Amino acid sequence: MRFITFIAVVALSFSAYADHHVQGPVGDGAFVALMVKAKDPDAYISMLKANAAPFEAIGSSMAGACVTKTGADYPGQMFIWNAFDSLEQAMASTDKYDPMKATPELTAIREVQYNVMFKPLKPFNLQPNSERLWRLEISPENLRPFVDKITELEDALRAAGHKVNLGVFQPIGGGVHETIHLRAVSPTYGASGKILDDAYSGAAWMSIWSEATALIDRVVSDNFEHCELIFERK
Repeated sequence: MRFITFIAVVALSFSAYADHHVQGPVGDGAFVALMVKAKDPDAYISMLKANAAPFEAIGSSMAGACVTKTGADYPGQMFIWNAFDSLEQAMASTDKYDPMKATPELTAIREVQYNVMFKPLKPFNLQPNSERLWRLEISPENLRPFVDKITELEDALRAAGHKVNLGVFQPIGGGVHETIHLRAVSPTYGASGKILDDAYSGAAWMSIWSEATALIDRVVSDNFEHCELIFERK
């Protein structure tokens, strides 16, 4: 019965897009994220930067790392992401690499938690750096209106002079771990802080944020991360 309920919820999530009359464009491609616990995140990232072969082998268009900086669930919380041109390619990559069968060098430096795929639900500029990530529970019927509000908010923030990219991502195969992701990306932590200063000063765009948050059922987590690009297909 629980499995049937899960399938129904997933179907409703997609139908919320298919049936909404003011549907906006979804983002390009898809992402696969490998959530890990790293003994030394900097050393782990350096190791990955030095060997592009795994990213090339699974067909990544780009890959990067995100390290949790605030509100971590455990020391060394981070993930490695791979960007693909389609969900077909993203899912096919799972046949090409099993993170549980890594080299002894990788096994010694990090502990795999789980992996998950994500589909961007709006266009998103991939320019990693200072990133605030909210994990959100949103009812299927509110998902498309929420994405529309975030798109409106992004336009308003940019009009106010902020350099920011907002993304909404739907997990696919995330088990019990993942919910909708809302990600706010700025070029520096200072730029992220400037947005917060404006918010607390009562910026006009806060009314759009209030309308968006009214569509959220629950905030599961709220973190800041530092993300960087570590591979790009040539």
